[in-house]
Amino acid sequence: MSTPRLRIAIVSREYPPFFGGGIGTYVRWIVPALAQAGVRVHVITQAYDRVRPRVEIDGLVSVHRVPMGLGKGGWTNAAVRFSTHAGRIVSALYRTGQIDAVEFAECEGAALMPLLFNRQRPPTIVQLHTPSEQLFVLRSLSSPVLDTPQRVYFETERMAMRLADEILAPSRFIASWAHEHYRLARMPSVIPYATGPLPAAPPPASGDIPPTVFYAGRIEPRKGVESLILGFNRVAAENPSVQLLLAGADTSGAPGGGSMRAYLQTLIEPHAQGRVHFLGRLNHDAMRDEFARSLICTIPSLWENFPNTCIESMSNARAVLVSDQGGMNEMVGDTDAGRSFIAGDPEDLSRVLGEMLDEPRDRLVERGRIARDRIEHLCNPQRVAALRLEHFTKIIERAKQSPQQPEPNAMLASWARIESACTVQESAIGLPTVSEGVRRWVERTEVTPC
Repeated sequence: MSTPRLRIAIVSREYPPFFGGGIGTYVRWIVPALAQAGVRVHVITQAYDRVRPRVEIDGLVSVHRVPMGLGKGGWTNAAVRFSTHAGRIVSALYRTGQIDAVEFAECEGAALMPLLFNRQRPPTIVQLHTPSEQLFVLRSLSSPVLDTPQRVYFETERMAMRLADEILAPSRFIASWAHEHYRLARMPSVIPYATGPLPAAPPPASGDIPPTVFYAGRIEPRKGVESLILGFNRVAAENPSVQLLLAGADTSGAPGGGSMRAYLQTLIEPHAQGRVHFLGRLNHDAMRDEFARSLICTIPSLWENFPNTCIESMSNARAVLVSDQGGMNEMVGDTDAGRSFIAGDPEDLSRVLGEMLDEPRDRLVERGRIARDRIEHLCNPQRVAALRLEHFTKIIERAKQSPQQPEPNAMLASWARIESACTVQESAIGLPTVSEGVRRWVERTEVTPC
């Protein structure tokens, strides 16, 4: 007798062809990975073209697109309305026996309305990426003001995580952070992100090209770009040929506001002028060209979860230099794919980068080969899909043994939290804390695309 096909819903406002960031990339690859493993997947997403609701079916994947403008309430209101609409679709799919479980991103608290108000609901998993309150502390949200909508917004994410049947994380780093910060009853399970099919890696950088360090990501404080520039100044003084390339969109994250790129250019010392190049935002083909020129890729972020930029760097067979605040160390693992430094510490960055540049070129090429093999195994879509199937099955069986129903007292307590969030001051809502080494770089104003 054949095993019944697993049926899953994944709720995400980001889904091809509409991307907002790393969540969209995650969903882009986990959906086909699950479908290829025989899972029927329903994706509930926002139709950013604002045309009529529709369902697009492609094999085992059904995409439910919900058109929603921002309206008068702005993005916070849109998030609540999306949660409500998505909850109705999830509820209908579950009532009609079309899904066995559902996954929501923690971002925007989309799981809250379904968890609070659906009397019969499927086993619910919240997938950690980077919670909004952590982005706020790191000055990566568009507003630096902790107003009432922001407080409510953060509280919806917290409540959704507390009410969910399970929390899933891509790295032990963010799982431990969430367990401690949110005082969760259980440590989140850890399964890495899946990649898509990996193209062939570019050949090693030509020996005729000066040693090149490549950074890919937004030009904002959270990504550690200030300590990168300051650290590179020191390295450039010892290595007169080394180059630094930065590819990514500018933001207004400079002290006092204004172009972060322009601010960083003021930090470049005279001896390094002409060897630091800002490339702007690049398309896929242009990114491949820059990876091909590079000897080392760096992910110097002050705080990360399981960054796609590190996946991409390693899949392009480049040695990586990563900070110690994120899942990057787990991506490197106990291999020689790269090295790490203390996040936000220009001296430690320059020390480790200098040591890597002192290695023979063949050694760095070998590090890149190891990086490719490591990420190809860790994020292999078949491997990740198998882990996800096992995890989904465990949560579904656990829910059958102890089905959860919304309780009136829990609902009242949740609304009391929202009411409290509307009135308390910043320190009273328990925002995440960061180390002093990180704090010095994020005491900034708003960060938005220029």
